[in-house]
Amino acid sequence: MSGAGVHAMRPAHPSHTAARIMPMNEYIEFADTPFVDHFVHKHGQTTKKFLESFLQCSVSIVFSPADEFEINYDERILDIPEKAVYEANESTLLIAVHPPTYHDKKVSLGLVLHDPLIALPSQELTEIIANQMLKRLKHAMLYDFDVDLQFFGKQLILDTIVEYLARGGFNKNNIRFIVDLFTSLRTMTFENRIFNTGLIITKSHRTYQTESRKCRLIPLNNAITLMPNLRYENRFWYLADGSSCFYVCDRNLKINSMFFFDDPPSSTTSISTNFLDKSLHEQDIAFRTINGREMVIVEATGEEFTYSAGQWHFRDYNLIKKAIRVLLPTFKKPAIDALLELTWSLMTERHGSLIWIPAQETDIDQMTLRSTRLWEQDVSIDDERYHGLIHRLASSDGALVLSQDSRIHRFGAIANLSTLSHKATAITGSGELAAQFLSQSGVVIKISQDGSGSVYADHKMRWKL
Repeated sequence: MSGAGVHAMRPAHPSHTAARIMPMNEYIEFADTPFVDHFVHKHGQTTKKFLESFLQCSVSIVFSPADEFEINYDERILDIPEKAVYEANESTLLIAVHPPTYHDKKVSLGLVLHDPLIALPSQELTEIIANQMLKRLKHAMLYDFDVDLQFFGKQLILDTIVEYLARGGFNKNNIRFIVDLFTSLRTMTFENRIFNTGLIITKSHRTYQTESRKCRLIPLNNAITLMPNLRYENRFWYLADGSSCFYVCDRNLKINSMFFFDDPPSSTTSISTNFLDKSLHEQDIAFRTINGREMVIVEATGEEFTYSAGQWHFRDYNLIKKAIRVLLPTFKKPAIDALLELTWSLMTERHGSLIWIPAQETDIDQMTLRSTRLWEQDVSIDDERYHGLIHRLASSDGALVLSQDSRIHRFGAIANLSTLSHKATAITGSGELAAQFLSQSGVVIKISQDGSGSVYADHKMRWKL
């Protein structure tokens, strides 16, 4: 028994002469245990649903991984049973776990992560997911899988995030406390108004050097320990807006100061080059709430965890930049940073928008009914002097048009959909139809009013943001 979507053989298998070879009779496939039917119909579907939402990729559960991983990927997982993660190819990761025990044997269960919207997670994050699956399977087998449904769902994701964040030298219980706190703070109000707030946790206040962070660190009169006295004091949290200023606490959850940007990042998003460069270094972690809907955790490395509408989502800013760079090779680094920050700002504010980078200028007149050029000399998208104006142009009706050298070329461009064939009209949304049509030339970034974003190229959607 296995999940759908397992495919692709990998090249010749490397030698494992130094590995500890385990006898096959010490192991049993999960498919051969009495637990399999219960897991398939209940916990397996929960695991698949939450991991797919979290990682933005397809997940298949494999109940006979020892056989199927060798047949499909030439991976002999019992040769090195301590190894949990295998890279089959650029778009496929394998997870194999062996929880004890069933009739004095270890049980083998596998997961396949494949077909990512952008890119697969890092080896480090995948190994933590494997470790969490191992712990849960071991516990669930002791109780014949009579465990809470979210044990393999939301709890699995949350424990994965906490373990991943704590790896930089933080206490897991303290990280879990802050995550729970900000999950609650995201919907709190002050004087009947929804507000945003923010906190940065660093290893110590002493190492939080302001010279390299372009900020002012203002000490509080008295240090405040988060646990337990400030759990839901909304007046206190209202003072830090999570955009221009944050509270700063150490690994022991003691707040000694407030952090103020000397020059606040122009973008309203958490995960941006300006935000990361100016506020977070090394193992620092920022927590913030957004508009009463989302709780966001961002690391200095550019990895972000977002909680909204009961679901966790993970994205890696650096992987997204790399993918955009492949589609827009003529854009320089500052232009890609500015384009992504504009995109996330529009997504955060839920503005329906189209940003089009046509392959050549002549396509603009051929593929649009009308458009407007505001300046005699085009302005670069990374020119911070015009950030507010560029944001308004992008959020107005029609597409914002950028040239291949990343300049604001035109705005308010209306796609000439009259040239579409009847086959294309199966798409119901006008924004999606326009994005697909315009992406026949160059790249289109579409932002929906629900806060989602998609990237189109070659007349089709390539991946979601």
